[in-house]
Amino acid sequence: LALSNCRARAHQAEPMFRNALLRAARTGLRSEAAAAETDAAFATKLKFNFSVPSVPLYSAAPVQMVIVPGASGVFGVLKDHVPTIAAMKPGVVAVQENEGDSELKQFFVSGGFAYVKPDSSLDIQAVEAVPLEDLDPEEVKKGVAEYTSAVASTADEVEKAQAEIGLEVYQAMAAALNI
Repeated sequence: LALSNCRARAHQAEPMFRNALLRAARTGLRSEAAAAETDAAFATKLKFNFSVPSVPLYSAAPVQMVIVPGASGVFGVLKDHVPTIAAMKPGVVAVQENEGDSELKQFFVSGGFAYVKPDSSLDIQAVEAVPLEDLDPEEVKKGVAEYTSAVASTADEVEKAQAEIGLEVYQAMAAALNI
């Protein structure tokens, strides 16, 4: 009697398992199709992630090239770049989204880190990032003057170090704006 109950339950469960397997197979096929589209998007491009603490600016975006203001020098990153970890100095992160784009999207960053990974992805985490066109040249000039004065007039070592950091950032903004 127990054996016949097991067979009856197994027979009733077959359609349920079959439906579950069909759903899983359809989901798998959709996932493979989406993965193929994603792979095609990144076949010749770099996968780019760029964020500040408050918001992601780019998330797994296919881009042609990114120029990074590394602490030891500015460098460009393309697909298949050698894996690298670099501290960033204040400067401009420039993004070429598509091959042939003559205009780059530019962001001023105050610092942060860039991670080039073996899978042709680049992650940039910046303390702050501002679209270059949002910087006010007059405010930048004022900041350079203010911090230059603070560096010259401060005797306290901690205050002097803070003023030097502020001056470095404002000078980098001025250089980015060509002023």
